Amino acid sequence: MHFALWLSVGIVAVSSVGCAPSPEPAKFRTRGIGSFALPVWTADGMYLVTGRSGALFLTSSPLDLNRYRGVVLEEIRITTKNRSRDLKPNEEERLKGYFTRRLNRVFEHNGWPIVETLGEDVLRVRLSVKGVELERWRRHHFGNIVTNSSTGTIAIVLEFRDAAKNERMMLFGENRNLPFGVYSGSDSVSIRRIEDAFDDFSIDIGRRLTEVQRGAFPPPPPPPPRPS
Repeated sequence: MHFALWLSVGIVAVSSVGCAPSPEPAKFRTRGIGSFALPVWTADGMYLVTGRSGALFLTSSPLDLNRYRGVVLEEIRITTKNRSRDLKPNEEERLKGYFTRRLNRVFEHNGWPIVETLGEDVLRVRLSVKGVELERWRRHHFGNIVTNSSTGTIAIVLEFRDAAKNERMMLFGENRNLPFGVYSGSDSVSIRRIEDAFDDFSIDIGRRLTEVQRGAFPPPPPPPPRPS
């Protein structure tokens, strides 16, 4: 799935080859999601710094994440594919609870506990998980009950905004493969696969946050020329 199809925040997020020279003006070739070529710059002035494990965009203005004392986690959004059945209320509650606990652990490790009140030294964080496809029970023509297998990939987008200015500071997006192995057979297994995939994603985002806080990424490339 092309990243542009699932980013609800109005930009294109891609995987790219780090900071290698671009073969096209203001574009990088992707790696891991086909052969698309997508922009380094977003419409609101963010730039792509790396795509080696998910696409990471940062604001082009000086970024000092160490000045924030905590994060406010907005309502988590989970959407399913058209051919999937809807999430049951207990399944949605289970996933949102799991995502919140994993993010809370990541944020606290980076010095940002989840807080309830917005302020000038607080980040607003928005999580979207898209492309979820849960199995449907069907009756085989011999009378046996069988299931369709669930999708092998979900899209995860994590957005960070300055709470006071409501300006986007950082964006991390990825098409995350669901794990295989012992998984087979039921909707509860599908939910477990999503949880385990998000667990791996949370490890990646924790590493990226540490890198950003340490200033590990180079300054942005020259912005694209304005249309005449």
